[in-house]
This record gives sequence, structure tokens and C-alpha cells, in this order.
Amino acid sequence: MLGALPSGPLQAQAAAPADTCSLTLTARFVGARAVPQVRGTVHQVARPHPVRWIAPGQAITLDQNPERLNVIVDETGRIAVMRCG
Repeated sequence: MLGALPSGPLQAQAAAPADTCSLTLTARFVGARAVPQVRGTVHQVARPHPVRWIAPGQAITLDQNPERLNVIVDETGRIAVMRCG
């Protein structure tokens, strides 16, 4: 079939984003309470990448830094999402 997209491992590799901010090492903290001890550990694990903590309603700059780990905390004080940028 002409124009068909390849399937299998090549397609999966192309879809996976690059880990430029230690996301694979810090993802285990999603769901944890963002207490000082957890924050310190996230900073240590993400090193040498900068970490930005984002609380609900907090104003942030819109600059993109692929090496920065953004940690989004929910209303209950738990880590909801982590992403590079």
C-alpha cells in the first residue's frame, strides 16, 4: 500500500520525546506530596537540570528551556505532572 506509515519499533521510536530534563528519573515522584524533603530529592535526582515548581494559579514565564524540569503541583499539594520545558 503506497503512503502507508511504517509500524513497529521505528514508529514507536519516532513518537517518543527526548528526555532532556531527567524526566525518566524523576517521574516516580508524581503523586507524592511536595514537602521540602521530596522537593530536595527531586532537585538532587534532576541535577544538573534546573527545576521549576508550579503551584495552582501561579504566574510563570512562557520561555521554553528543554533542559528545565517543570513540576506542576495540584491544589492538594501533590505532584500532578512533570514535563520538560
